[in-house]
Amino acid sequence: MAPGQTAPVQGLAYEAPRHVKVTGPVPAFGYEPCEDIGCAVGRAGIADSCGRIACPACGYGGTNLRMMHAVDGTPGLRIRCTCGFSWLHGAPPAYPLARAETVECTCPDPCERDHSNE
Repeated sequence: MAPGQTAPVQGLAYEAPRHVKVTGPVPAFGYEPCEDIGCAVGRAGIADSCGRIACPACGYGGTNLRMMHAVDGTPGLRIRCTCGFSWLHGAPPAYPLARAETVECTCPDPCERDHSNE
């Protein structure tokens, strides 16, 4: 990742990386800046000017991406970049539930959980 850029983690600052096209077979990649001047990759993994799929962490898109269909019924594609970042493309963001949010409260005293709103 280039200096001054951060990974696309929710809640942290995000600076969209410049879109770079990657061509050629592994390991002989060819790198070329996108022909659309100022084209950058957003958090969803789509280049904002040309509309191509690219890694939201490094901005590279093309033969460096591996796409896998999710077998667990989740909509979208799991995409993995050679930089090590992976994301679920085309699926809404998931909200993980903690065990404390799903287990019935057994507190003898009043607690912070809103029992009336269940």
